[in-house]
Amino acid sequence: MPPRTVFLAPQFPNGDYPVVKRARSTLIAASLQSVRQMGWEARYFAALPAALHTQIQTLTPGVWLPIELAAEHYSACDRMELTRDEMRAMGNAVALRTQKTFVGTVGSVAAGAGATPWHVYRQGHRIWGRIFDGGDHVAYKIGPKDMDIVCKGCPLVRIKYFRTALGAYYAALASLVASSVHWRELTEQRRDMDMVLRISWV
Repeated sequence: MPPRTVFLAPQFPNGDYPVVKRARSTLIAASLQSVRQMGWEARYFAALPAALHTQIQTLTPGVWLPIELAAEHYSACDRMELTRDEMRAMGNAVALRTQKTFVGTVGSVAAGAGATPWHVYRQGHRIWGRIFDGGDHVAYKIGPKDMDIVCKGCPLVRIKYFRTALGAYYAALASLVASSVHWRELTEQRRDMDMVLRISWV
């Protein structure tokens, strides 16, 4: 592993963070909008348990949802068996739809000031806290334009689709102020509710 230094320290340095229990409905609603935009709505609802159809279709934006319902949504997306590129496209679309809600003016201010992704990722705890209730994450600098983001305590990382969508989401944040962004999951470091993303940009 390349030498790395802590860029964004954990909120719970002793590792006593709470497991994620809730996710914002805005995230799920944006994901569903993207499913519809891609023309996959029938495919999605065929993969989602029928008992949840009405609940998903009538989501109220801006409220907390039980993590179990979010897991049902992402599991249905997983069962759609999308390609890696399709999953990444979905993650990008969700990032664009939720940028104002979760990121606020961070991206526009950073871009206006000629900043880099480091300035955006410095707001990582604030952004995470707007999306998830619980968990923690740490950002490490491993090069001038390379970083590792460790997401901890989120049950959703057990779902392949979610891991890909989350990686695309973080990459989209860097794209606010970088011309080209690349990312991959460090699968050898994945744990039950933890995952590591390596992100690079130019």
